[in-house]
Amino acid sequence: MKKNIIKLLPLAFFTVNIYALNLDEAIKLGLENNNSYKKQQYIYDEAKENVVKSRGNFLPTLDLSYTYNANKEDLGDGKDNANASAIISYSLFNGLQDKYNLEASKDSEKSSKYTLEATKHDLVYNIKARYISYLKSIKNIETLNNAYKLLQKQYEDSLNKFEQGLLAKNDLLQVNAQMLQAKQNLARAKADSKIAWYDLKNILGGTLSKEEKIEDLERINTFESIFNEEELYLRSEVKSLKKSIEALGNQKDANTYGSNLPKVSLDLKYTKLGEDASLNVNESEIENQSTATVNFKWNLYNGGKDKSETIILQKKISQAKEDLESLKLDIKLQYEKALEEYEVSKLNYETAVVSLEQSEENYKIVNNRFKEGISTTTDLINANFLLSQAKQSFDSAYYDRFLAKASLYRIFEK
Repeated sequence: MKKNIIKLLPLAFFTVNIYALNLDEAIKLGLENNNSYKKQQYIYDEAKENVVKSRGNFLPTLDLSYTYNANKEDLGDGKDNANASAIISYSLFNGLQDKYNLEASKDSEKSSKYTLEATKHDLVYNIKARYISYLKSIKNIETLNNAYKLLQKQYEDSLNKFEQGLLAKNDLLQVNAQMLQAKQNLARAKADSKIAWYDLKNILGGTLSKEEKIEDLERINTFESIFNEEELYLRSEVKSLKKSIEALGNQKDANTYGSNLPKVSLDLKYTKLGEDASLNVNESEIENQSTATVNFKWNLYNGGKDKSETIILQKKISQAKEDLESLKLDIKLQYEKALEEYEVSKLNYETAVVSLEQSEENYKIVNNRFKEGISTTTDLINANFLLSQAKQSFDSAYYDRFLAKASLYRIFEK
């Protein structure tokens, strides 16, 4: 089987009740209300603000200060005095640290954006999976309920025969035991369905109402879709990790250059002096001060901390690169598994269709023979059991095709 370009006939999700919640609406609800997805959006917003914050290092800063000293005459000859200052500071050169930190924040912002995209695709797939799981649980209830009703009918018929002396008591008890077991199975299926419903509700952010009907999925016109294996490594997770590696590289450069190059800054300061809290002046000889200061700083040695930090960041880069290779292997495995599941789901569905048709025909034959007294109670119980199993297998195979298709769509971010 060719793996470079795979032609598939995926199933379309189709609605059957315009007044019920369909899959597309469920996905929309999930994207609007799912808590984990909303959290990831906030993380992305935070990353964007970090870029703005990093750009602030290229802009000047303005500081204001005020000092007032009150001196008592009996403590000396000092007089009250006050001063207020305005200082504008601007970094002329910061050893390229600001430049690389800004690039690192930009890479982190892009990485977060890709992570958000990956989270979105994960959420869409998980909504589909839970939606399908709930539909399967509903079908299972229908199947087990039908099996229970057939056993009820068989028990009534068997009871009539027993009262007429045409059926042994152990055969009647056997039917009753099977009927009670079917009732237990039905109760278990209803409980499982409730759990599946709450699971779907939670992933939709708790917005699902109990009165809301869930539409079934139906196969309509098939269409050909092409998946190219080369697109596997264009996944958002891969892009995100690559950007994280670039961010670490820029952090390493910021640390390396920032520790080895000098830093130069300019301060412009204006100070107004006064003899009281309101900065009033009684003596004309007091003058305000204006100064310009150039600060030059070059660290020649800080105990080797900068060197160690550079080595740490390089090791983090190496770790991230290993994570990237591991991620690619995982994605490849996901693809192989999803492809096999898709092929198996198609085969299982074709087999389940035939099995269900034959099981239905078999039950009709055995039931008629039982009424005529030819088949035994055990024969009819077995026929009922086979029919239920065939219906469960059919429903499972039917929905597994949709799930396999959804899995492939998730892998290729379709």
